[in-house]
Amino acid sequence: MPKHTLRHAFNLKETNEIVAIVGGGGKTSLMFALAHSLPGRIVATTTTRIFAAQMKLAAAAVFYPAAGAGDAEFFATVSEELDKWGQCLVIGEVGEQQEKAFGVPLTLPGQMLAQPDVDFVLVEADGSRMRPIKAPAAHEPVIPPDSTLVVPVVGMDALTRPLSEIAHRPEKIEELLMVNPATSAGQVSPWSRVNEMLTPKAVAQILTHPLGGLKGVPAGARVIPLLNKVERDAPLAAAQEIAQLILHEPRIERVVLGAMQAENPVVEVWGRITAVVLAAGKSTRMGQTKPLLPWGETTILGQLLQNLKASTVHDIRVISGHDADAVEAVAQAEQIHSIRNTEYASGEMLSSLQTAVRHLPAHTEAILVMLADQPLVTPATIDLLLTAFRQGQGDIIAPIYAGQRGNPVLISRRFFNELLALPAGSAPRKLLRSNPDAVHLVETADESILINLNDPETYKRWRP
Repeated sequence: MPKHTLRHAFNLKETNEIVAIVGGGGKTSLMFALAHSLPGRIVATTTTRIFAAQMKLAAAAVFYPAAGAGDAEFFATVSEELDKWGQCLVIGEVGEQQEKAFGVPLTLPGQMLAQPDVDFVLVEADGSRMRPIKAPAAHEPVIPPDSTLVVPVVGMDALTRPLSEIAHRPEKIEELLMVNPATSAGQVSPWSRVNEMLTPKAVAQILTHPLGGLKGVPAGARVIPLLNKVERDAPLAAAQEIAQLILHEPRIERVVLGAMQAENPVVEVWGRITAVVLAAGKSTRMGQTKPLLPWGETTILGQLLQNLKASTVHDIRVISGHDADAVEAVAQAEQIHSIRNTEYASGEMLSSLQTAVRHLPAHTEAILVMLADQPLVTPATIDLLLTAFRQGQGDIIAPIYAGQRGNPVLISRRFFNELLALPAGSAPRKLLRSNPDAVHLVETADESILINLNDPETYKRWRP
């Protein structure tokens, strides 16, 4: 079962956040799901419009301006409702014979968060006419300038019918897809027909486009897209493909896959996971540098890197040391970056792991620690571990076969400082022994998690 809470999935602090929700496919559902799950005192509001019927989802509603009252009286009313309910909805007036309430001024969310008794302000900052996907018009979205988090939303039913049937402003989406700003000017996208169905690649392009999902995002705000209505296997597979593509955009912090109206709204959280391949050792028992030994049409290291590239890991780093030039040449041939461990002679495994952690990008959420002599570990086994982490099953993920724990092991950023603090001569497994409650073991039918090619006999037995 998924273990992520909404607060954890969207990486929210304990207080003092303005969350702006844009796009289509479940903005209101997300806003109220957050309002019901976050700790403290929460104000929900909109800078656009909200259906009067949706106001019933709120414990209490406060109108701004409140019958011409001044700001002091308005904030006092909000405070009273928060005292009663812990949350409230703030909206503009509902016009006569209208189905929607007006939004609030763009500056009001920041003013409300500045009140001493408000912890979170949640803002529906866009409209989509109940469609699962949209592209913004010139005046959209209406994001408060002091937002700390922006959540672009797409409903996965956007992939089920032609664009003209499921999108708000399909012509705008078509414009976004015609030219990819990350490529050379004038290059036509593979998808450019309004009467065809969207692909996962097209959805990823819309979400990461500066005039799409990233339009109007304040410079200091984090961006975490939500892929909503992920309730079955088919939309889950498509959502996973979209998430993997989205993470190539540096502006995106992570991606949440979920179903906001389900009992467990978070299905998976996709952050950037780096595979760290420990290839610095001297291979004393083998008598030769293990990563460089032949393996089929490549080398042991080459096969391992190909397996990693076939998985859903975001990034790969090879840690070199002994025979560094040759090891790095293999990595380069697979277009993989290397980091050289100059201290490999003393405690190669720990020093290599610490070298890797020191050189990781700040956005890396976890590392998958791969031993360089495990070319038999399949992409499917690797993805089992990544999926367990994305589902929130634990902060340290390890595989087991027939009751025995093996490798690789995934370690969350939560433990990076503890890993760096381990003294010379320690083994990384001390981290697992010190934090048993954080460890989640994944059953696998893959015996290769136990196989290390440490000596010539083992190598000869398993070599293809």
